[in-house]
Amino acid sequence: MKEKESGSHLESLEYSTSMNKIHPEFISLSEACQGIRIQMDYSSIHNFTGQVVPGYKAQKAYMAKPSAEALGRVQKKALELGLSLKIFDAYRPVKAVSFFQDWAQLPETNPALKAIYYPGFSRIDLFEQGFIAKQSSHSRGSAVDLTLCDHHSGHDLDMGSAFDYFDVISHTDNDSISDEQIKNRRLLKSLMESEGFKNFFQEWWHFSLRPEPFPHDAFDFDIE
Repeated sequence: MKEKESGSHLESLEYSTSMNKIHPEFISLSEACQGIRIQMDYSSIHNFTGQVVPGYKAQKAYMAKPSAEALGRVQKKALELGLSLKIFDAYRPVKAVSFFQDWAQLPETNPALKAIYYPGFSRIDLFEQGFIAKQSSHSRGSAVDLTLCDHHSGHDLDMGSAFDYFDVISHTDNDSISDEQIKNRRLLKSLMESEGFKNFFQEWWHFSLRPEPFPHDAFDFDIE
């Protein structure tokens, strides 16, 4: 979902929110990345909260222009391999980050959903263990959650765990998964790093562009 940022210089940032309209320095990944697949789990009930997350009004994905353009170059390299990027999440409104914090404070009401996404943790543990951050690079337009899939069928490459499966098996360099799953994770990481994205070690799917286009801002316009 997002990298743990507590203990870093990001804690002291003065966060600002933008207008309700899409920020002019953000662009659609569908436009910037030819053939990319947009899934955006938080725009549906198929996510760890079981709810459509506030701010996700459409199954669309946006990032700050430099991030989107860099991702477009990654997508081009993936297409040359017969693959495509599939986007689980990109820009995330501040209101969604606040929603996750509020959700973590509520009693557990859906054990079946917990078993799918975070079987070994309580809701509040997800913050304490660094799987969810109180301030996210997603809201700065620099982060993306994604995987690789077959370009023609859309079938995901096997990464050894699902998106937002909060467990040590989702750590990028976990060695308890199969050789094929390790190979697929390394391929995704190599493609992303080739265009300046850095992986968050606890989540094989999470990458942030470095340097960030808006390191001192966060935005709250809706995705629509």
